[in-house]
Amino acid sequence: MNSKPDKLIPALYGGVIMALISSIPFLSMLNCLCCAGVMLGGFLGVFFYKNNFTPDTPPFTSGDCIAVGALSGVFGAIIGTLLSLVFLSLFGNVMGEMIFNMMRNMNIDLPTEAWDAMQESLNSPLTFLTMFIQLFASLAIDTLFGLLGGLIAYSVYKPKHQVMPPMPMPPSA
Repeated sequence: MNSKPDKLIPALYGGVIMALISSIPFLSMLNCLCCAGVMLGGFLGVFFYKNNFTPDTPPFTSGDCIAVGALSGVFGAIIGTLLSLVFLSLFGNVMGEMIFNMMRNMNIDLPTEAWDAMQESLNSPLTFLTMFIQLFASLAIDTLFGLLGGLIAYSVYKPKHQVMPPMPMPPSA
């Protein structure tokens, strides 16, 4: 019987998908639905892991799926933070500006100081400290929700138990 396949490459695939969903402007809005993009990355990591199994390998367990989902979250957080830095330097904070302009157009009654603070935070430069804080927040959130995506994938893809046909009754004497 062969050993189980490696978890690293499928988790990396799931993490890259998670990072792309989380860092591309406007596509990242998918994560407003209970971190759906992050859970999708963990789910797809398990999908890729499941595809590496052959009939002679032992079946995967919920622990395997938890590990792949959590590892996808770690990869997703690291790659997503780097991609966010790239997208912010290329396009600026387009999502923040869009939300700020929507709030302005809704005529929300906020004090002038609040509007000025929001405008100042949009115009402030990106620092190493903010990227460091984003990385650690993403590590916590992406690992947790990637793990949940892995568990959901386990419930979808878990090996079905084979049912043996009933044994024939011996002939009566």
